Amino acid sequence: MALSPREILLIEDNEADLVLISMMLSDQGGDGWVVKTASTLAAGMRLLAQPNQPAGSQFAAVLLDLSLPDSHGFDTFIAIHQLAPSLPVVVLTGNADEEIALQAVHTGAQDYLSKNALTNELLQKSLRYAIERKQLERQWREELEQRVRERTAELSAANEGLQREIAERRRAEEALQESQRFVERITNATPSIVYILDVTTRKLLYANDRLQSILGYSQSDLGSMDGDALKKLVHPEDQPRFTDSFQELLSLKDNDVQEVDSRVLHADGSWRWLQSRKVVFRRAVDGSVRLVLGSAFDISDRKQAEEQSRQQQEQLVYVSRLTMLGELASGLAHELNQPLMAVTNYAQASLRRVRSDEFDRNELISWLEKTSQQALLAGEIIKRLRRLVSRRPPEQTATDINDAIREVIEMIRPEAESRDVRVNLELVDHLPQVPTDRVQLQQVLLNLIRNGFDAMEETQAIERNLTIESALSENDCVTVSVSDHGEGCDAQNLQRIFQPFYTTKKQGLGMGLSISRSIIEAHGGRLTAQPNLTRGLTFRFTLPLHTGVAG
Repeated sequence: MALSPREILLIEDNEADLVLISMMLSDQGGDGWVVKTASTLAAGMRLLAQPNQPAGSQFAAVLLDLSLPDSHGFDTFIAIHQLAPSLPVVVLTGNADEEIALQAVHTGAQDYLSKNALTNELLQKSLRYAIERKQLERQWREELEQRVRERTAELSAANEGLQREIAERRRAEEALQESQRFVERITNATPSIVYILDVTTRKLLYANDRLQSILGYSQSDLGSMDGDALKKLVHPEDQPRFTDSFQELLSLKDNDVQEVDSRVLHADGSWRWLQSRKVVFRRAVDGSVRLVLGSAFDISDRKQAEEQSRQQQEQLVYVSRLTMLGELASGLAHELNQPLMAVTNYAQASLRRVRSDEFDRNELISWLEKTSQQALLAGEIIKRLRRLVSRRPPEQTATDINDAIREVIEMIRPEAESRDVRVNLELVDHLPQVPTDRVQLQQVLLNLIRNGFDAMEETQAIERNLTIESALSENDCVTVSVSDHGEGCDAQNLQRIFQPFYTTKKQGLGMGLSISRSIIEAHGGRLTAQPNLTRGLTFRFTLPLHTGVAG
């Protein structure tokens, strides 16, 4: 049976004090305490230490005399306090024990009472206050412990959260470092220079190792340069394009790709062709382009191959022109011989008149004027021949297509007459001029016209008609058509006639039409062939009025 929590344990060895204090505590006018007594420390501790219960939990408080048969002084309090630290203890002392009692209070006793001045009211009040103070102390301690536990839990949770955050941040940093290493491995594995450029400061912020292997510079070599210094590394002929490209970057859209070819100075002093492609990498707060990501490919070998191909093409065009002129030689000689013979005849007739002193002044002036006209005509024929024979780089100038056609007709007229071919011109007047290389254009016309002559070799003379037309198409192009009345060409051969070295003639290299298409395409146009409704073929080429407009 559990003892009442109203019990007071009185540990006192003096019989008289024991009876007196017990009576005071059980006084009906007081708090009505139930007193349990012990005359030795050992007996009292046995009462406190009940089995299966916390020590002293059955008592409300302990009244402790410090002088007992088996213990004396401060040690007596220490023994009880250690056994039941949560139990309020009021120390009973004699006059000589007051200093020890104060020490006990400082160590944990709730109060001390002098047995010589003890009254019922004082005893009741001391016990009540001791119990209340201990309860408050216990409550405060429990609240404090609760707050400590809560704060500890909060700190523990915060610490765990901090540890997780630190771990996550460490993982994020490791992932970022790994990502950076991964990106560097990728960029260094690519065959091109990968770089990041600040368009506001015009400085290079990053470049992969390919910069060193392709151009011989390290990132630190170029990272300290601004836009003006970087510009000096660009070939003088390409610097205007380099400057324009920088300006265009400021208005680059997110999906746009800027592509620029330019020559860049290698660290060894040589020039390398680079093809640079740039996209927006980061924008400023106001939306303007701040950083661009670029890649630069070394296309020096390709450019060199293109230049060699261009030179070979020019050589082929020139040789083809000479070959064609060789085939026209007899007709051209006849064309040139006519004005020269006229000059000779008029000159000799004039000379005989002057020597005979019998001449009509007006007649002589007329003959001299005709001599001059024929000499000028011979000079114009020679000029045309020199233009066709001359070897020079292609040069596009504004050309009147109709004039170029008429000039070629004059050149081919002797051959047309010898082959019984009638050439019909259906030219639209006032066509806009076209940017072309006049000599190459006339070479194409000569190829197509003579191809038409050859196609009508087996055609009856009365049907040998060649028609040349010029017109303005709807897509800003001038169109020229050459139509013959020859045997034509089947669908299979029609697909092959522009291939190099393909020919249906008994004599010929099969290069004329291939070279003609190359020339027209170099001008931004197209050359096609299609069968006529009746017989023969029509070759048609287009030339754009403006450079870069496809025909």
